[in-house]
Amino acid sequence: MSKESSYDTWFRLDNSGKIFPEVSNHRETNVFRVAVTLTEKVDKELLQLALDAILSRYPMFKVKLKKGMFWSYFDYNSRPFVVEELKHYVCGEINPRKNNGYLFRVMYRNNDVIIEMFHSLADGAGVIMLLKAIIFEYLVLTGKDIKPDNLVPTKFERPSMEEYEDANSKFYDRKNRKHVPEKRAYRIKGTPLSEDLTGLISGTLSTKKMLEIARAKDLTVTEYLTALMMYTIYVTQIQYRGHIKSNQAPVKIFVPVNLRKHFPSNTLRNFSNFVKTNMVMTKDDISFEGIITLVKEQFEKGMTKTELIRKMSENVAFEKNVFLRFTPYFLKKYALKIGYNMLGMKLNTMSLTNIGKIDFPESMQPFIYDVTAGVYSGKFNTLNCSIISYQDRFKITFTRSIVETKIEREFFRHFTNLGVEVEIESNYVEEY
Repeated sequence: MSKESSYDTWFRLDNSGKIFPEVSNHRETNVFRVAVTLTEKVDKELLQLALDAILSRYPMFKVKLKKGMFWSYFDYNSRPFVVEELKHYVCGEINPRKNNGYLFRVMYRNNDVIIEMFHSLADGAGVIMLLKAIIFEYLVLTGKDIKPDNLVPTKFERPSMEEYEDANSKFYDRKNRKHVPEKRAYRIKGTPLSEDLTGLISGTLSTKKMLEIARAKDLTVTEYLTALMMYTIYVTQIQYRGHIKSNQAPVKIFVPVNLRKHFPSNTLRNFSNFVKTNMVMTKDDISFEGIITLVKEQFEKGMTKTELIRKMSENVAFEKNVFLRFTPYFLKKYALKIGYNMLGMKLNTMSLTNIGKIDFPESMQPFIYDVTAGVYSGKFNTLNCSIISYQDRFKITFTRSIVETKIEREFFRHFTNLGVEVEIESNYVEEY
């Protein structure tokens, strides 16, 4: 393909995205959400027009998933994309047959515009760029005098090959791909919710206050919240119960890392890796300060360029394995699913995803009130957490597949005990 093209053809899934079509189901949806709250009620017809205009700028999202001889692949989708009203469920399964083949959905309710996407298509950075472009075009259609200011791509721009690249394969190092075995992680248990329900609790506090709290401990915000999450799991689930066998597994918080901040890439596809905590918490006197020290050490080791490349290259090497490459798709999908169920899903206690600060052009800011992110929870990772901030609104959102909310309550109580005001929202799914 040329540097600038209509891209109305097929292309391969990126290295990170290949696993998701084979391991996802009604419960393990691998769907994540980003929502923008506007200052005015959303007009469905104008939102539809905005989406139609922007999809021509982002043809990599105007695709359907097809099965090839050896791998799944993306093919151009000529069917219309339909904006829909938000349902009560959160990050539910995206069924292409019910979604005109598309692997994402755009929804609205009152002042909210919500996008949910299947992870094989992109990661959080790609979705943020798409959502910002939709919001910009929507506000233009409502008559707002706004400018992109090089922060938001418009419908008049052309897609580039860089946006399509599989950056994992680009920075792969075959000499640094050692596999490091892992033990199964501690699992947060509880009373399962109905399979079509996901609980959601958000806490909003001052971004300035959050930065002050983390810096006072000489930590990044992500390090502080990861340590707090581990301590909260410890005091609510494990402390004084370390003799129970299931509590002797290490607590592992899976923290995605946006690799665009470490390697030169403008891809809109999946380009993230992870850093992970690992701590057996069977003692009765583990302190928050002790966990902070451990988390800081493990983050420093996990965030080195050498370690990020190793984990990236381990995944790419698996894909490049000559036997796997030429195994027919109908056999390969079963092997991937069995391996993922046995190992991948059970190696993490939960995920904590910090998307970071969202910037909009100054001319758009008077029309945007809030931004929220969320990620699915399932059978094994029954609780997950997403973090995003806009101006002085720092939002922490828990999603869960169990009824119990003790961890969330204790987590937010930590901030109120520090004298920080926390605004709590919930979908009260346990009352359905």
